[in-house]
Parts: sequence; C-alpha cells; structure tokens
Amino acid sequence: EPLFPKKNYECLMSCEFLKYILAVKQGDCPAPEKASGFAAACVESCEADNECSGVKKCCSNGCGHTCQVPKTLYKGVPLKPRKELRFTELQSGQLEIKWSSKFNISIEPVIYVVQRRWNYGIHPSEDDATHWQTVAQTTDERVQLTDIRPSRWYQFRVAGVNVHGTRGFTAPSKHFRSSKDPSAPPAPANLRLANSTTNGDGTVTVAIVWDVPEEADIPVHHYKVFWSWTVSTKSLVPTKKKRRKTTDGAQNSVILDRLQPDCGYTVELQAIAYWGQTRLKGAKASLHFTPARSTGHKEQLGKTRKSAVHIQPSFQRRGPARLLEIGAPFYQDHQLQVKVYWKKTEDPGVDRYHVQWLPEACAHNASTRAETSSGLTQENYIILQDLSFSCKYKVTVQPIRPKGRLKAETVFFTTPPCSALKGKSHRHVSCPGEAAHVPAKVLTKPENLSASFVIQDANITGHFSWKMAKANLYHPMTGFQVTWAEVTTESRQNSLPNSIISQSQILPSDHYVLTVPNLRPSTLYRLEVQVLTAGGEGPATIKTFRTPDLVLPSVH
Repeated sequence: EPLFPKKNYECLMSCEFLKYILAVKQGDCPAPEKASGFAAACVESCEADNECSGVKKCCSNGCGHTCQVPKTLYKGVPLKPRKELRFTELQSGQLEIKWSSKFNISIEPVIYVVQRRWNYGIHPSEDDATHWQTVAQTTDERVQLTDIRPSRWYQFRVAGVNVHGTRGFTAPSKHFRSSKDPSAPPAPANLRLANSTTNGDGTVTVAIVWDVPEEADIPVHHYKVFWSWTVSTKSLVPTKKKRRKTTDGAQNSVILDRLQPDCGYTVELQAIAYWGQTRLKGAKASLHFTPARSTGHKEQLGKTRKSAVHIQPSFQRRGPARLLEIGAPFYQDHQLQVKVYWKKTEDPGVDRYHVQWLPEACAHNASTRAETSSGLTQENYIILQDLSFSCKYKVTVQPIRPKGRLKAETVFFTTPPCSALKGKSHRHVSCPGEAAHVPAKVLTKPENLSASFVIQDANITGHFSWKMAKANLYHPMTGFQVTWAEVTTESRQNSLPNSIISQSQILPSDHYVLTVPNLRPSTLYRLEVQVLTAGGEGPATIKTFRTPDLVLPSVH
C-alpha cells in the first residue's frame, strides 16, 4: 500500500499481472468430480502450479489439491506461426525475417518471440550449433537483425505468446548464411609484456600476452609472432635481426626465450584465419620494450600501437585458451630440466600454484616405478628438474586459494633422447645404460614410409605407416620416435627458417602407424621415424608428403 496508493491503478494491476503469469500455468482445471486415481486422493499434495511437473496444474478434487492435467490446455492460446520463414538480406547488411500467422483466436495482443542458433564452417550442422538464443520480441510479423555475421549458418524459430500461454516454437527454419565474405580477424588488442625472468646464463625470458577478440567472423587459426632487434657490429651500419614463430589460435600468450637484456626489441603480432583455402590476415599490433635484469615480477614495459575495437560482445565464448606452455628442455647442473609457464588466474584469492609431474611412458623401460613429483610456487612458472630422457611427461597445475581449489590445467611434453644432448657439446652427460665398452651402433631403420589422408568435415587426418625388416639388434627395440613438421616454402627476410615447432611422439615397439589430425590442406609435411632401443636410437628415415586439397562447394 505505501508503494502503490490506490490511485496508481495501472502499477498495481501490472504487478498483479506479472505475479499471475509467473505463478499460474496455462489451461483450466478439470471439474473436481472428474479426478481419478491418485489425482482423486484426499491429500494436499500441492499449493501452486509451479510445484507440478510439465503442463500439470494444482487443482482441487473436492477434498484436497493434486497435480492434474488441464482440460483446456490451449484455450485462448495463439496458433503457431506458419513454418516457412522468409529471409531477405538488405543493402544495409541487416537480415529481415518475415512470417505469417493464422487469425488470432482471442482478443489479447500476441507477442512473437524469435530465437536463433548458428554454427561455423563450410557446411550447416545442427550437431555443432550453439544453444537457442532469444534475439527479438515483437508484435509485428517481421523483424530486422543487425548482427548477422558472414561465415555462419543460422537457423531461426518463432513462437506466438499471449496472456493465456503459447503453443511452442515452430520447427527450426532452413539454414541461412550471408552472401558476404568474412572479414580478416581484427588486430590483437592490448598487446603487453606480462612478465620478465632472468635466466642463469644472463639471457631474459619474457611472456607476451594479448586480449582474445570477442567476436570475429571466423575463429583465429594461429598467430604469427615477429620480434626484431638491432645488433651493433664493426661496420658503420648496425645489423637488424628478426625472428618469427607461430602459436595456436586458442592461445593468448607466447614465450620469447634467450633475449638480450638492455636491448630494444620490437614485437609484432598478427592473427591468421582460414576461410576454405583462403588465408585471411589481420592487421598487426606492435609492442616496443627493453628486457631488464629482473626475476619473475610483472612489468608493463610497453604499449601497443594498434588495437582492435569490439562493438558487440560475444554471446558465446569459443573454446577456452590453453593456459600452459612448455619451454625447450635444457641440460644444466648435470640434470635435464624444463620450464613450465602458465597464465596467472584472474581470481584475486589465488595465492599459489600446486604443480605435479610424472613420466607416463619412457623409451628406455626403466625398471623403477614412475613416481609423481610435486612442488608449490607463487610465480607463474616452475622449473622441473632431474627429468629422464626419452619420456612423455604429464604436468598438472592447480591454482590454490584459501577457500578451495580451482580447475586444474594439464599439458604433456616429451623429453629428448640422451644422444641428442651428447651431440650438442655436453660431453660430460652420462646417458642411462652406458658401460665402459662402446656398444654397437643401431643401424636398423624403418622402411617403406607411406601416408594416407582422410577428409571429414573440412578436417584432414593423416595416417602415416612404415615397416621394419627383421634384424639382429644389439639391444631390444623399445619403440619408435616419430617427428613431423610443416615444410614451408614462403620467402622470408634474411632467409631465416620458419620456427614452427615440430611435434614428436614416442610409440611402443608394436605400433607401426601414427594418426595426426587437423593437418592443413595442400601443405608439405616432413616425417621422420627412428628406432629406439635401450642402447640408443637408430638413423632417421625421412620422407615428405603433401596433404590433399579440400574440394569445397562454391559459395553463392
């Protein structure tokens, strides 16, 4: 009464109306004498409609109240709109959707609720589509939408609603896709230096981070990272050096190793997306900074030159970014070590991280049982020490806060064989299984490397296989090390090789096939296969394969 004096009749009625439609389900209760079975029991099993499942209402049976099916579920409820939705793409870029309804069967106004879902890709797919989202409510039999993006397959559905209820949505419409070509991804925003760490040899490791674009026409496939610096030489003209690498499109950080302290660096970052076989390059964002001799603390040492402006927030975040990154294994203090980095959580309550690591499979079949190692740190990195050679490790990082733990992140990596370090001037390395005598070299190598490719849903999966001839090995064979890398023929400044990191996997000795998903179309890949034994590894068999083209339907 104090809030709604009697003279404010409209406000009072509006409140009562809202309470009514939230508490009372559509339809009328049947006559009490019509109740049968449990519905006729003399019990008070409900007090309101929302306590009953489905369309059932809380109705009187003459001696109590039970949940019963209404007798006139659709009394006064508007009919469904006709299924055929009509789409018109306007010059302004808006999409106009029209539908038609049969005559209204009650005097109350009808509101039409429009929902949509969509999927990325060359082909429409209901399995990969988003959840239904309400995008409009209107009393007209048409609606114009401004946020239609190229490269997406949309479906729509419409429901008519009035004060009595609704008959539900129409069946999903046919798929619609804009005739416009997608735009290149925007320039990465807020490119910045997250932290800087001084290594034992005086070089500096830095982490560069950026903001992931909220709403791009096409998901980012990968980022190109360029960094350059000037080196003083004996000549009058200083030399400018440049390096590059790529990082996965789901990530928003990259680690740059072995930088020189007190030297000015320029980093450029570019997002790359693919539309069919067309590569779309975004604008570059740049950052200037000078690494200082610091350890682990965060410093904002640079500012971006370019940043993207996002007008519309995303209503669906795409897959989560991978938060863990593995540095290159290194041998120091007579032990194999690896540095693991991660992005600090945004939760201010997290004060430390619990890290666990253990070898899941090793090529040398160590007799000792694999033990789990662990450590605690307040930093966003940890150095794993005393690792074994030729092993696949699992690393789990668990953020810890006083009121419990957050979701853990896991990453896998493979350590190199011992012989790889011995070839890099680490003459003092004592490899497992070495004796006073020099064992015979492993001469056996895989033969008949072959490849087959399967194309499914615009993804290429490669099946690489090989054979082994019978041979008398000095040591028993323990497995295969298979390494594959993309071979690029692009011309580059200073003819520097591409620093895309090759991937390696250790397979058991009875596996002669490796399956690699998500290969790029019409691309050369270099495959190396080596025999692993307890006494070392054999020579590599190397072969280059080209993946097939994707035969895509023409886009109208």
